[in-house]
Amino acid sequence: MELVVLGHVAIDHVIFPNKEEIILPGGAATAVATSAALSGAKVGLVTKIGKDFPKEWLEKLEEIIDIRGVQILEGNTIHIYMIYHEDGSVDAPVDMGVAQKMGETKIPDEYLNAKIFHISPIPPEEQLKAIRRLKNRRISLDFNPTYMEDYRTKKDLMMEIISKSEIIFPNEREALTITGERDIKKAIEKLYEWGAEIIVVTMGENGVLLYNGENFMHFKALPIDKIIDPTGAGDAFAGGFLAYYAKEKPIEECVKQGLLRAREVLKKKGSWSIEV
Repeated sequence: MELVVLGHVAIDHVIFPNKEEIILPGGAATAVATSAALSGAKVGLVTKIGKDFPKEWLEKLEEIIDIRGVQILEGNTIHIYMIYHEDGSVDAPVDMGVAQKMGETKIPDEYLNAKIFHISPIPPEEQLKAIRRLKNRRISLDFNPTYMEDYRTKKDLMMEIISKSEIIFPNEREALTITGERDIKKAIEKLYEWGAEIIVVTMGENGVLLYNGENFMHFKALPIDKIIDPTGAGDAFAGGFLAYYAKEKPIEECVKQGLLRAREVLKKKGSWSIEV
């Protein structure tokens, strides 16, 4: 196994102002895992889903990733609702279902020799639980606006998490919030001081800014004719990057593969890099 991804697999509900609803497969962990698999990595997925998770979606996942780490439990999968209003505002209530205590989710023994373990956005306390269980293994970490208040107020917790991570993928707002800095380069340098070896800040249409302790490297986003759905682009980037990183490719190639996978997911509905 080259990459193991721990985190949420979700059922997404996109609800438009006219009450039209689209149901799509979601979850940051699956967005990373499918992108990495399409980038050529051997990927294992660690998560919890309920009996309501569509069988055909799971079968699609099994075609390209190892799902021995997927626990199917009594109850419901996490459901995420994106409710769009006429004034442009968005509500995003979440029904957690069985997706509780994700940091304690069983990791199959067959996964424990993986090159990289990526912990997708879950509450910081749960991320730390997972990191402690994976002691002395190589950790990659991602964040999410859902937990922004934790990032702002729990500095000691965030410092400990980041100190134990080799690679982190904050977006610009998250990096500033976590560190309390106003300048993005100062924020990145602080994250490096806390212990992360590679910081990759995703900046949407402005590409990514990477720091490895020596140099800042800016990479432009790839051109795209039309964006269908921005959901999951950052996760797709992380998946492509990590697939190449696990294969020890040069850092520039890792970034380019991440940008390629991000562009591809922007061309389709939903956050997964595969069609279901």
